[in-house]
Amino acid sequence: MKRVIKKVVKVILYTLLILVLAFISILAWDKVNQKFNFKPKPELTVIGKPFIDFEAELPDSTVHHFSEYAGKGQYVLLDFWASWCGSCIRSFPMLMELHEKYHDRGLLIIGISHDKNPDAWHSALGQHACPWPMMRETTASQEGQTSASDLYSISGFPTFVLLAPDGQVIFSPYEKHGYVDDERQQLQAKLAEIFGE
Repeated sequence: MKRVIKKVVKVILYTLLILVLAFISILAWDKVNQKFNFKPKPELTVIGKPFIDFEAELPDSTVHHFSEYAGKGQYVLLDFWASWCGSCIRSFPMLMELHEKYHDRGLLIIGISHDKNPDAWHSALGQHACPWPMMRETTASQEGQTSASDLYSISGFPTFVLLAPDGQVIFSPYEKHGYVDDERQQLQAKLAEIFGE
């Protein structure tokens, strides 16, 4: 009987310890959040919403608005990527196939790089020579500005967002909650549906 009581007391003590540690973790996170003033990301991009405009740098260092491309009568596929992301680089052959298959039928792919280092970005562009427009986020560090990744609530790379000719979002990974390979397959299926294949 004493053994059973000891085991019950031990379980209760361990449970209390876990609860106390969980409570301390929550308090600690709250303090960190207050100190660094983390801001929640804007509402997730969802199907049917209009595109969100942003500024980004082209390889020639000129800064352009995304609205120069979106909502202009063609489908636009945003590829959020980075030079240090292996999955992003492995996505380039699939994107090249999509470009060759659908570009003349009204699909424009635009790469949006999350690279902070312009040299790393330029090096990746030189190595992979993708024929579609490539832009690099530049506004994340400017006061009062938000990066394209933040505007579209991108939390991992690569991420693909597809816009209709009128600028409405028609494909977003947040609708599927899948892994990168699943997202690629879903994107390919969506484009096949759009272009009648």
